[in-house]
Amino acid sequence: MAKMKWKAKNGIPLSVCTFNIHGKEENDGTRLRAIAKRLSELKPDLCALQEVVVDGDKNTAERLAEMLEALTGEDYRVHFVESHLFYGRYPEGVAVVSRYSLREVGVIGLNDLGELSPLLPRHAAVSGVEVEGRRILFVSVHLDHHKNPLVRKLQVERLLEELESHYSGYTAVILAGDFNDTEDSPALRLLKENGFIDAYRACNDDPGYTFPAPSPSMRIDYILVKGGLEVLSAGRIMEEGLSDHFGVYALLRIRG
Repeated sequence: MAKMKWKAKNGIPLSVCTFNIHGKEENDGTRLRAIAKRLSELKPDLCALQEVVVDGDKNTAERLAEMLEALTGEDYRVHFVESHLFYGRYPEGVAVVSRYSLREVGVIGLNDLGELSPLLPRHAAVSGVEVEGRRILFVSVHLDHHKNPLVRKLQVERLLEELESHYSGYTAVILAGDFNDTEDSPALRLLKENGFIDAYRACNDDPGYTFPAPSPSMRIDYILVKGGLEVLSAGRIMEEGLSDHFGVYALLRIRG
């Protein structure tokens, strides 16, 4: 994808991205280095990762963070939450990679939904950071792929309930990840009704399809923001061969 160079004026800039890294592949040595290189060009402050797997003594988010540190000279922290097994073998989950210290970390379960159940156990990784005195809550999510969209709507309901109950006092909230749903779905409509702004759609009129690569036909990966944030720019990131998804990048401005 094309490189994006944006500048934030009259505010605190915050660069955010999300990417489903597609679990484990035979060419992970080369593939992860390529992903890290693309991310290093964006120098993200916060990155949400999905299909992160534990392979050996580290998970793939930790490996990417180490590569980012080597490429950028910045320090990156990782909060990983395991949800299930990747093809029955490798522990898989979601992660937050942050250039800022993690002031608070947590887990939100998205499984106890009443009569409906996700096909796989799902959790959200919650991280609180402080950016020049502003408290930002950043959440990496991977909603279920059930054919019934009400499963994802119920997961969003649970997510919103937990955020309201246990994570108050933040200047802004950012939800980022693979939502396995289109922007007109019940889950996405509920988020918008609760004040979340779709960063990509705020800046772009094109479809912005992210899945399935290499010929995507739907947009299911999002960066959603609420509170004291302004969306300056947003676009797709990554390239063919790095995952079955394209990622999303947004440049935000923290309002004073």
